[in-house]
Amino acid sequence: MDKVLFLSGTTRGGTLEGIGRAFAPVLKELDMELVEVSLHHLDPLLQLLKSGALERFKFVLSCVGMGMDLTTNQGGAATNLWQEIGVPFITLHGDSPAYFFDRHVVPSNNFISLYAFAEHRELRARLPFRKGPTGILAPIVLDELPLQKLDFEAKRNGPLLFLKNGKNPNDIRDSWTESLDLPLLQSLLELADELENDLDAPQSNQIDDLVTRYFEDRGFDLLQMVKLRLFFIAQLDDYLRAVKATRMVSALMDLPVQIRGNNWHHLDFTGKKATYIDDCNYVDSIGLIRQSLGLIDMSPNTASMPHDRVLRAYGAHTLCLCNASQSFLDPLPFSDKLTYSFEKDRLCDTVSSILRKPARIIEMGITVAETFRRLHPPEDSFKAMIQYASFARLDQSRERVPGLQDFFVWPPRTL
Repeated sequence: MDKVLFLSGTTRGGTLEGIGRAFAPVLKELDMELVEVSLHHLDPLLQLLKSGALERFKFVLSCVGMGMDLTTNQGGAATNLWQEIGVPFITLHGDSPAYFFDRHVVPSNNFISLYAFAEHRELRARLPFRKGPTGILAPIVLDELPLQKLDFEAKRNGPLLFLKNGKNPNDIRDSWTESLDLPLLQSLLELADELENDLDAPQSNQIDDLVTRYFEDRGFDLLQMVKLRLFFIAQLDDYLRAVKATRMVSALMDLPVQIRGNNWHHLDFTGKKATYIDDCNYVDSIGLIRQSLGLIDMSPNTASMPHDRVLRAYGAHTLCLCNASQSFLDPLPFSDKLTYSFEKDRLCDTVSSILRKPARIIEMGITVAETFRRLHPPEDSFKAMIQYASFARLDQSRERVPGLQDFFVWPPRTL
């Protein structure tokens, strides 16, 4: 059985670790084993390296490039471990390259970067220091539970869940005011106001376009000032997410829903119909989703692909409401009933209609989830990873492939 090495770390609520572990059942169906090694405890990795077993792994899988810069000492010089042993390294990115850009710069073509959203991959393609293939990760239904194992009674009586950590957008504005020169501050505030004016508008999906156009309209060509662009993109993206989430929770707190997440101290839930629980834990949320009436998602300023919350809902055959203009919903049944607007009254109307028809919502959730899985078989994503790994092995090979034509000089010595 081929093996895939999953390098894990520590992320809030164990989210990235939980997502990685959720890949194991799909890999098993492909006759592959997921072996997890924590970057906090590298002894198992050292044992694999010393035994020579590490070189036989199909590929390494990591989130946000964790572990890609591990080194080994060869003749007194430090060299990249994965490059040295020739094992392809696949890193998954679920967020914009404007955050932690260095994590999106890989050492060589032995490293493959797969993005969960087309918008983030497009932004990376615009930025410098590109090495290795970049691609879009096909969606993978997560934490699947067979339909016959669902507790339908619990779901009918379960809550409508909003799982989201909060952030006070006013704190972000205050930090700008305290830290930035007036020209920068004015530009950020004007751009933030434009984005905030219509939270349903698609311009938030590629903030780089808005930033470059804003400055071009004022006679400034900043395309080569990449650090400045990344600063504006990250600040505006973070601010807009905080605004959207705060507006949503401000509306949802007047409805009998359950809100779970950290950092909602800037809102007062006293006397509200919603139940607020200050909690963020991936493992715990698996059971919560399975016993919920449905889930409410908020995309990370994207529209091309589903967020992991959507994929986890589908794994539990559970309905998931998404913000408007999510193109991945188009081929799904009931797509016109699966979206909400950030405008308060429309959001409340949509959620209220869900709460009034629990039995119907459960049926819709099952139909939507099964359709999505047929359209996006989880194994397709891993078959693509296997292909990428095969491409990287050949591209990075230092030895001649046996049986080639005798006149064909390969690999080229100058590359």
